[in-house]
Amino acid sequence: LRIISLLTIRQYMRIHHREIKKGGISSLEDKSLGCVQKSGTAPVKGVLAYGERVKNKGLNLLSAPGNDLVASTACAASGAHIVLFTTGRGTPFASSVPTVKISSNNLLFSRKNNWIDFNCGELVDDSTLEELSQKLYDYVLRVASGEKVKAEEAGFHDMAIFKQGSNTLRKYKKGTCSCIMKKL
Repeated sequence: LRIISLLTIRQYMRIHHREIKKGGISSLEDKSLGCVQKSGTAPVKGVLAYGERVKNKGLNLLSAPGNDLVASTACAASGAHIVLFTTGRGTPFASSVPTVKISSNNLLFSRKNNWIDFNCGELVDDSTLEELSQKLYDYVLRVASGEKVKAEEAGFHDMAIFKQGSNTLRKYKKGTCSCIMKKL
């Protein structure tokens, strides 16, 4: 186990905010509004604390940090079997459960095809919303039935656990282990 870097929360947020602005989002609040829209119109059945297990069937909201890997690990800890992760920038991570990375545009899919699992950019070309929705649904069913996502095929399984005081990110690949420590 080796420590790669040590960052304060202020340094981390400065870097993260700069990156989301490059992607066309003006603030973390705007990014969060996108998350709300993705939940659809289902009624909220529960609100979970970080690490709390799901008790109610249906849409549950999880109070967890917004970092991609920390949030995905928190979803898995709460009982998620699959994470559907939409991205316009191409975050390269895996999770402790199959993490389907869904690109929002064709350019990202073509440039990062080795870790993007599904391309929603087809919608602006020649696919209808209904066709693309069915294609994604069918792919998610195949993953739920055991088909591996690209990160799993490559042997990646990442985990990031949020704790008050520090945030430890661990990346495992085929028997190797490295660690990123972030002081919060």
